[in-house]
Amino acid sequence: MSSPGREATKRIPIATGAVRGTVRPPGSKSLTNRYLVLGALCRGAAVIRQPLRADDPDRLLAALETLGTIVRPEGDVLRIDGGDGRFPGGGIVDLGAGGTPVRFMLAAAGLARLPVDIDGTERMRARPIRDGVDLLRAVGGTVEFLEAPDRLPIRVLPPPELAGGAIEVGRTASSQFVSAIMLIAPFTRDGVDLRFSATPTSPTYLELTLDVLASVAASVTVDRDDHGGLRRIRIDPSPIPGFDVEIEADASSAIYPAMLAAGSPGGRIEILGLGDSSRQPDLAAIRALQDFGATVEMSADRTVVSGPSQLRGTELDCTGFPDAAVGLAVLAGLADGTTRLTGLETLRIKESDRIAALAIELRKVGCDVVEAADSIRITPAVARAEAVEPRRIGTWDDHRIAMSFAVLGTLRGGIEIEDPDCVTKSHPGFWAELDGLAG
Repeated sequence: MSSPGREATKRIPIATGAVRGTVRPPGSKSLTNRYLVLGALCRGAAVIRQPLRADDPDRLLAALETLGTIVRPEGDVLRIDGGDGRFPGGGIVDLGAGGTPVRFMLAAAGLARLPVDIDGTERMRARPIRDGVDLLRAVGGTVEFLEAPDRLPIRVLPPPELAGGAIEVGRTASSQFVSAIMLIAPFTRDGVDLRFSATPTSPTYLELTLDVLASVAASVTVDRDDHGGLRRIRIDPSPIPGFDVEIEADASSAIYPAMLAAGSPGGRIEILGLGDSSRQPDLAAIRALQDFGATVEMSADRTVVSGPSQLRGTELDCTGFPDAAVGLAVLAGLADGTTRLTGLETLRIKESDRIAALAIELRKVGCDVVEAADSIRITPAVARAEAVEPRRIGTWDDHRIAMSFAVLGTLRGGIEIEDPDCVTKSHPGFWAELDGLAG
């Protein structure tokens, strides 16, 4: 159900020809959130250029301001006065539906000078946070559950000095809990020594956090196994100097114009600000469009995707890019043959149960769908003509479901999206971007 003041539904017009154009997606959500935390804790001032301004990072930014961080927005630039390893205050923060903001704030609150109460939406209250609580307690933080065990709301009672130390890390519900501890590690007394007893969840996102820490001169030592996997990460205590960084285009948002080009016979879309030099995990999902038969060409700062005459079904391990796999699953509804996507275990506890939501909504457009705990198999409908009455797609208050099915509607017609405003969580300009590309 849409919230008051939000548009109830949006019918998606079908593109009348091959989709061609150029687009620059907004700044990376993953990078923006990481640099916001580090900017608030650096010694000096941080300048963040082209950050994503959307619900998730804006909620995190507001929470950092509640804790006493001074932020000066200037057009497409955020200037942040760093707290040199501590937040001057505390308070009550509501992170809405933002999983990343909640997880990052849970750890960051351990560096506040006063208690911090953290809450979110009903869906966010249902998502597990025990891993993050255990990790913060392991480095010397104190956390109280205010209503229900292992769920929001919580109260973080920061110590006079967050100790840090060695932590044995197994599988977690989300890699963001580990990334959160990595981001605050330089500001602990002893640093943090993460020792992985199992292959970490979504290790590609931990690699992204390592890149961000390296870019701000954090002292980090990484020990890897014979296959290059993470075995140990040591982050030493040290002040982080002020920094000036430009946020590259968001690979997670770029998957939608890339899908649009891939699914349009003769289509061609150039995506600016994102190329083969990026370390964002979802770039691999754009490359994976080649497995469907699309052409993907990358240079240092741009990506061009072209569509074949017919997409083909495929089998993909999406462990490294589970969120972007939502779009690939929907695109599979246009393929010739069955597609099976694996490595999706974390999708069950996102903004929605994304595997279940995909199965329900793809069946509405005629697909045969088989879901498992960590995979989904899609066999497209034989007929794809526009329906007389549009199929109404429930978006489950999930931006990725909405954007993915909007692309499908543009390519095949006959789709109406419920609660289209949910895209503001990560891409407020999505509908204007889609209209501009579909023409």
